[in-house]
Amino acid sequence: MKRLVLVILICLSFSFLYAQNAVSLKNEGNKALSAQQYGIALLKYEGALKVWGNKPTDNAMIFSMGTCAYRLNDMKKSLKYFDMAIAAGYELDMSYQYRACIMKAQNNTDGYCTTLKDGLAKVPKSKALKESLAKYYYSEGSNHYHKGSDILKNTNEKLHAGKYSSTDKALKDDNAKAREEFNQAVKLLQLSLELVPNDENAKTIIGNCQLKLKAMI
Repeated sequence: MKRLVLVILICLSFSFLYAQNAVSLKNEGNKALSAQQYGIALLKYEGALKVWGNKPTDNAMIFSMGTCAYRLNDMKKSLKYFDMAIAAGYELDMSYQYRACIMKAQNNTDGYCTTLKDGLAKVPKSKALKESLAKYYYSEGSNHYHKGSDILKNTNEKLHAGKYSSTDKALKDDNAKAREEFNQAVKLLQLSLELVPNDENAKTIIGNCQLKLKAMI
């Protein structure tokens, strides 16, 4: 019986020491983060997380770990910690913003767009997420508009040079491609305006698309 009590006391002592060590490492990480020593801060935080034990998760520390990893350009590790913060519902607006920046840094366009949409579903009033997604839609819509304009310009040049006649299938095919680009541009730019209604540039491009579509009929 005495031996069992001794074993329990030893286990409790170790648990207490681990808990104390975790708090100490976390505090050292906070100090390093305040000094912008991101590598040291992340090392201390990760050490704390290893010996954290059964205490409630410190989501603020995990968010800081994501921030440090991002500053160190370790996008894989940063994504891991911000995903943990998002799963815990911690600082969702900023966590999704960081996640979107990580996707952008990794040239993951689909991931970037999906992250912004997911973020807005959770934080619908986020101005930063709205503006970022609107900017994405605007950029994509503008690209389609310029592609359509280039196709149309090239087609008209061929028509005036006598390389196309008004009845050529190639002319009709090129017009169809241009029309598709303009329609896609309008669709994306309207999505942009749903998020940022006062974007005059988006309105102007939509107007230009509609004029060119009418002229092609």
